[in-house]
Amino acid sequence: MKRYPRTFLQLITFGHILFAMPLLIAAGYVFIKIDALNSHYRATVEHASSSFLLRGELTEDLLHMERNLRRHIVLKDIDSLNDYARVRGEWRGHVESLARLPSLPNSMSDELRAQIELEQQAYLRLRESGTIEPLTAALPQLQQRSRKSLDDAQRILDQEQARFLDESNTLRTHLMLSAGLAVLIASCCLWAIRTLLARLIGRFEKVVIRLGKGDLKQAIELDGPGDLRWLGRWLEWLRRRLLSLEEERARVLRHVSHELKTPLAAMHEGASLLDEEVPGPLTAEQKRIVSILQGNSRRLQDLIEGLLRLQQAGHAAERIGFETLRFDNLIKEVIETSQLIAAERGIQFDPALAETGIVAGREALMTIAHNLLSNAIKFSPDNGIIKITLTHDAQQATLDVEDQGTGVTAQDAPRIFEPFYRSNASRHVAGVGLGLAIAREFLAAHRGEIKLVPSTTGAHFRVVLPLKAPFLREAVNA
Repeated sequence: MKRYPRTFLQLITFGHILFAMPLLIAAGYVFIKIDALNSHYRATVEHASSSFLLRGELTEDLLHMERNLRRHIVLKDIDSLNDYARVRGEWRGHVESLARLPSLPNSMSDELRAQIELEQQAYLRLRESGTIEPLTAALPQLQQRSRKSLDDAQRILDQEQARFLDESNTLRTHLMLSAGLAVLIASCCLWAIRTLLARLIGRFEKVVIRLGKGDLKQAIELDGPGDLRWLGRWLEWLRRRLLSLEEERARVLRHVSHELKTPLAAMHEGASLLDEEVPGPLTAEQKRIVSILQGNSRRLQDLIEGLLRLQQAGHAAERIGFETLRFDNLIKEVIETSQLIAAERGIQFDPALAETGIVAGREALMTIAHNLLSNAIKFSPDNGIIKITLTHDAQQATLDVEDQGTGVTAQDAPRIFEPFYRSNASRHVAGVGLGLAIAREFLAAHRGEIKLVPSTTGAHFRVVLPLKAPFLREAVNA
């Protein structure tokens, strides 16, 4: 047994989770990527802003350091050196800040610290020996190297911004692909869940339809969530209960019919004796009454026999001896037996019968064909033509019987296969209204069907039968 959630609610909830999971994963992926890109963008902006500010500060610091140094050379005052030392400290701080930018490579940071070291050595010599020449020689070199370092830093930041734009474009592509993939996976999950639910509900629907059609032979076992299996057990209980009631009904009908036959035979025999005037001569009125008794006793006998045949047809699947037959030959036999009755009214048959081999019950097929032809003869006009067509394909045989009578009205069409139903047009025709019902029961036993085909020239009945009795294979496989 396949594993399912315990209830339909859990199955539907699982389906919703399965459907939403790809979308949630895609949303999480988008959130993480956008957050990373946002952090990168924020860092890039901060680095660019810091680099821009430091570029101006360093250029201005070096310019002030040079001016203070020149002023000291000219004026030889201590204030110029103090101002140089103050600006020098700011310059060192700005260089250190620039060297600490994460976007700069280690080689550039080393270069900036080397510039600090160069100025430091020249400044120490000034402090120790008062010699200013090393510092005056170092400042132009520092300015040149600083400009180159600042240009390199700007180029690196520009590359970082270009890489950020590339990452943005790549992320946009990835987001579109991930969104499309998530929607595709979610759609597949939704389709799978809907297919599963449709299959489970379809099984339940087939079982209910089978019960509604009166097919009580096959046991009911529903697979799926626990509540559906529980419902299947109750349907199986209902099937057994209906089967028991059907068997009880058939038994009662059989017993009642059998019990009615004996007094009915006595009544019919008594009416026959009266008709033959065995007790004595009868008046015209008495003969009329005897005729009524005989007609009604015969009708009652036909009803009882029809009930028995209908009951037998309802259990035909259990009694039918399936064999390989020529369906066309059976129909020819029925036509021959019906020829005399049809000839009395000038009715002719127009058969077009393809050679058709079929696995079925002989008596059942004979009854089906006989009932259809009998009905066609009853409702055909004098000198009419009954068209009989038999065709087949690889799977099934199709028998069409068409007469030229008044046809079946739209009001009567839904009920003509009901037992004992007789339309207003059939009141003057002999019969008890069981022929089509019996044919339908025998066809149900063969997993076939009979239906009324719309026609403007009369009644057109179509019988469809499987050629190889597929339900027998189902029983074997089960």
